[in-house]
Amino acid sequence: MGRRKRKKVVYRPVRTLPKIFTCPKCGHKTMKTNMKFSDDKALVICGHCGEQQEVPKNEISEPVDAFGNFIDIYYKDQEYDRLTRREEILKEKGQYSELALVYSFLSDNAQINAEKALEEFEKYKDPADLENAEKWKEAAKQYKENEKRLLEQLKAGLIVDAELEENIYDEEEVNPFGEEQDKPSEKPKRRANIEEILGDPGFLEF
Repeated sequence: MGRRKRKKVVYRPVRTLPKIFTCPKCGHKTMKTNMKFSDDKALVICGHCGEQQEVPKNEISEPVDAFGNFIDIYYKDQEYDRLTRREEILKEKGQYSELALVYSFLSDNAQINAEKALEEFEKYKDPADLENAEKWKEAAKQYKENEKRLLEQLKAGLIVDAELEENIYDEEEVNPFGEEQDKPSEKPKRRANIEEILGDPGFLEF
């Protein structure tokens, strides 16, 4: 008699959501989230460099969600700081056409911050969020006025761009995220960038 064929059973490993992440500041995989920090906030903190940030959460939030919110905040703030440093350099070197463009970027950045703060206010009704939204809204308006004024002065010939240098930015400005680590490690680590973080299996695999 022929033997009955046994059906092959395929076992699939169960993937779990990550709980430890790569810190964008120091490059170490030592960033964790405290989901019990408060009822509506989680605390994301790096055990190596101490970088930390409170982020909003809800009843279904997971550590990976909190870390994603942290990344959004971290790089948004980094971009704003980079643009304000660039603003000062362009003023000093008389590059008004590019300065007008930077004012446009700063206005957009401030407007996004205002909208985010307003969303937070509508969700949590914290007066500080409303005050923050008004502050960013006013900043966005001021940057847009600066851009308009510069373009009008350039068009009228009241100001002209200085002779363009080979590199109008300082080395530090070209690499705005290259600040020194707050705490030295035994073995120097290469800094992580946003592509490496989002490509980290510990961040994306679920």
